Amino acid sequence: MVASLGNIRSIFAENKDIENGLKEFTLKLVSAVTERIGWEIKTNEDYLTGQLRALIISAAGGAGHGATINEAKSRFRRYTSGDREAIHPNLRLPVFRINVAEGGKEAYQAVKDEYLNTTSIDGKEICLQALGRVQTSELVNDFLNFQFSDAVKVQDVHSGSIALAANSKARDALWEYIKDHWDVVHKKLSGNSVVLDRYLKNSLQRFASHEKEEDISKFFQDKDTKGFDRGLVQVSDTVRGNANYKKRDEERVLEWLRAHDYVKA
Repeated sequence: MVASLGNIRSIFAENKDIENGLKEFTLKLVSAVTERIGWEIKTNEDYLTGQLRALIISAAGGAGHGATINEAKSRFRRYTSGDREAIHPNLRLPVFRINVAEGGKEAYQAVKDEYLNTTSIDGKEICLQALGRVQTSELVNDFLNFQFSDAVKVQDVHSGSIALAANSKARDALWEYIKDHWDVVHKKLSGNSVVLDRYLKNSLQRFASHEKEEDISKFFQDKDTKGFDRGLVQVSDTVRGNANYKKRDEERVLEWLRAHDYVKA
C-alpha cells in the first residue's frame, strides 16, 4: 500500500493539494506503526520485521513525520562523526534518504563522500539511491555530473536516476540533463544497448503529461535509437497512461481527500 501511495503521489505531484493531502494520509497510516516498531533491532528478530521497519521509517520520513526525521538526523550526525554503529546496516538507505532530502548540501556531500570511500557494492548502491532524493536543481545537476564521471561504473548509473525520476522535484531536471548532455549520456551507456535502454526507461517513465511524452518523442525522432527503440515505445505508452489516469481521476482523488479532511475545502 505504501508503494501504491508513492506511485499516486508521483503522478499527481504537480497538484500541491493532492500531494500534501496524500502526505497527511500516509502519516495517518504509518505513524502508529512507526512508534510501535521503533528503531532498535531486537534479538532474534525475523527478516520481515526488519524489512518492515526500513519501509516504515522511509515512508514516515518522506511524509514529514517529525520524530522520524529528527531521529534519522541524529543517527546520521553520529554516523558521519565516526560512530559507525549509529545506523544499523538495514536502516542506512532510509536514514541516508531522509538526510539527503532534509539536510541540504551538507548531507548530500556526506553521502557522496560515503559512496567514494566505501568498498562495499551494496553500500555504493545505497548511496546512489539516497542521493537521488536531492531537492534543488543545483544538487540534481551535481549528482548527474557525478553519475556520468569515472567515479560511477556504467552498470550503476541507472540506480541514481531511478531515484531522481521518482523524485518530483528532480524529474524535470533529469530530463533536461539528458537532452542537454545526450552525447555524454550516449557515450557512457551505449556500449551496451541493454544498459542504455534500462537507463532511459527508468529515467523517463514517471512523467504524467502528454506534453512531456511529445517532447521525449520529438527529441529522439532524429536520433539513432537502434537497441533502445522498444524501450522508448514503452516510455511513451507509460507516460500517456499516467497522463490519462491523471486527467481522469485528479478531481476524484482531490474530492476523496477533502471528504476525509486530508485537504481542507
